[in-house]
Amino acid sequence: MVRRAVTILFCLLVATLLCTPAAPGQAVPRDAHHVVIEAGSGRLLALSAHAANIFAADPKVAEVRAASPTSLFVFGVAPGHTTVVAIDADGNSIGRYTVEVVPSTYASQAGRHVLSQSGLDGIRMQQGNDSITLSGVAPSPAGAQEAVTVAQDALGRDGHVVNHMRVNGSIQVNLRVRIAEMSRILTRQLGINWQSVNALGTQAAIGVSTAYPAAALAQNFGFLSRFKIGGHATTLDTVIDALSEDQLIHMLAEPNLTTMSGEPASFLAGGEFPVPVSGGLDSISVEYKQYGISLSFVPTVLDDGQISLHVRPEVSALTNQGAVSISSGNSVIQIPALTVRRVDTTVELGSGQSFAIAGLLQENTTDTGSGVPFLGDVPVLGALFHSDSFLRNQSELVIVVTPYIVRPVDTAAALRLPTDDWQPPSDLERILLLRQNGRAHAGINVTASPVHIPGDAGFIVE
Repeated sequence: MVRRAVTILFCLLVATLLCTPAAPGQAVPRDAHHVVIEAGSGRLLALSAHAANIFAADPKVAEVRAASPTSLFVFGVAPGHTTVVAIDADGNSIGRYTVEVVPSTYASQAGRHVLSQSGLDGIRMQQGNDSITLSGVAPSPAGAQEAVTVAQDALGRDGHVVNHMRVNGSIQVNLRVRIAEMSRILTRQLGINWQSVNALGTQAAIGVSTAYPAAALAQNFGFLSRFKIGGHATTLDTVIDALSEDQLIHMLAEPNLTTMSGEPASFLAGGEFPVPVSGGLDSISVEYKQYGISLSFVPTVLDDGQISLHVRPEVSALTNQGAVSISSGNSVIQIPALTVRRVDTTVELGSGQSFAIAGLLQENTTDTGSGVPFLGDVPVLGALFHSDSFLRNQSELVIVVTPYIVRPVDTAAALRLPTDDWQPPSDLERILLLRQNGRAHAGINVTASPVHIPGDAGFIVE
């Protein structure tokens, strides 16, 4: 009897709890929903009551608009997750949705259709959140490039294409670049440099009764002399400056790189200089900047054998013009600047053909004058107390680029090095025969076939 009463009491208690209405302001669990839509598409959602306000946690993922007092429209903007909440006039939640925006499958479907129409069925396209991954085998480098273009067009400007394709019968491209610079420095200096330097030269006494003052000066090396005029010593030295100098500087670099079609390659002949960078919290780190002769290029072999070449040569050097000085405690750190001449271009040409980039001219002119104050400004006679220095630096940079379609050789004997048949001279040969160059090893028979290389290449030992 007691057990039956306890059972009835428990049933009444459970029924009472189930019939109790939800308190105001609490979200109803059945109103929480998970909504999945594609980017670029939308969905109409119904509400249980009139909505006074609608909120979207992240408008960059999904946007929401009221379609009617009891419905709202959710539009997918970009892949991601966000929350949409609708409340009534009393502030009660009448709808809460977890919205998941997934990438649109239209982009990958359209891309696959284009690849199929172009005969690129061996390329697979897999779409991610904001990227498309390409895999498989492309029949040619041009086909691989077309697949990348199709994927990029399907994603849009902000998308990212991951290229995992393999080109059937990959082709290698050798790029030979000749960078030549001719620099001419012209210096002209003429005048009289007046200095109060008593340590230089010898004494040449010139009296009033001296019959041949020029001979006396010549005998005592008078160009750097300390003069006595009329028996009275002077405190000025006169130095006649006459300088005429021409300098011709020739710089030539010939970087030679080989890479796969469609893959980048780079080259640097120069150095790196340190630049202090603030790391926060009074800490300073050091970064290194490159300078010198650099080259980077990306070749793509087309179906007709032509080579589409994106090349970027650069010549840079350190300079004090534009340098920055930074105070660090009791010391001053000077960061040098760079003079840069850079070319960035894309051309199309055949294997063995060349193109030249010229017209990179640079000219600096410096005219310096010095002299005795006031006396150097006197007309006519001021030239005796004045010195002029003229400096002109002219340089021209020419870049010649030649790509070749190459294939590896079958045996190492087909390639020769400048040191294959050379050995240094012995001590006896250097002392008795004055021989500074090497000679061929005895008994070595090199069977390598001659290989024709366009232009000058290799080394010369005289």
